[in-house]
Amino acid sequence: MKRSTNKYFSMAGMLCLLGFQAVASAEEFVNNGTNPTLLTTQVGIQYQFNEIDSDLNTGFLEAFYTQPFGAGGKRAFRMTVPGSDSPYNARPRLGDASVAAESDEHVGEELRLGDISLTYIDVFHLTPENGSAFTFELFLDTATTEFAGYGQYAGETSIFYAWFLDNGSIFAPAWVQTFGLEGGNDQGVDVNVSTFDFYYVPKLANPKYYTTYDPAIIHDWESDTTFGSLQVTFGMLTGRFFNGDSQVFIKPGILFGGDAPADWSIQVGFKVLNF
Repeated sequence: MKRSTNKYFSMAGMLCLLGFQAVASAEEFVNNGTNPTLLTTQVGIQYQFNEIDSDLNTGFLEAFYTQPFGAGGKRAFRMTVPGSDSPYNARPRLGDASVAAESDEHVGEELRLGDISLTYIDVFHLTPENGSAFTFELFLDTATTEFAGYGQYAGETSIFYAWFLDNGSIFAPAWVQTFGLEGGNDQGVDVNVSTFDFYYVPKLANPKYYTTYDPAIIHDWESDTTFGSLQVTFGMLTGRFFNGDSQVFIKPGILFGGDAPADWSIQVGFKVLNF
């Protein structure tokens, strides 16, 4: 996904911002936001708590808006506005002990604006059996402190292929590449991270609820480190809200491996779709 702890955990979040049709009744279909090939209008907010180690935790807040466009609704733009309350959310420097030692006085300070991002989504292939999409996300250098963003313009590309299984489940592996666009920040630290993601959505008997599983393998080419992550989302549809379909979700996650920059996280959020 990098990256900060939040971005290491972000592929499931990105996929869940896109779309899945769940049967709400015999006559009605409700897009609950888990099929990455079904684009819809979305607006929401989510907060993630990260446990870096037993002595340090951080928080990360994001507001987002997605708007499909064009014939067939197979393309969309998304805007994300993040905020961070800790220097340890600095994407290229997370886990750097020297930075941590220099920055302890910043821990726990008020929420600071991070790097606002703009994403283009293109579902270029779709059949009843499978589909594929490409995304490009541009991170603007808007962070108000060096610890809240990349410290440079950065990009992130992803491509995934989704299989719609006979039992109603979805399997959508993805490759995500995050990279700096200016050759490094003011400290000479660049971004170059590959993520291999294995997104799975089981079909649940009750369409009011959904679950997603998102294991991933992450390699940071700058630091030559590799580790794994797993996020599991539990969501519930909560009815009509401002002419859309609302839902709440909770998403616990863990990082594992000797190079992992954090221990675990938990995210909670609210969003409205299909308005």
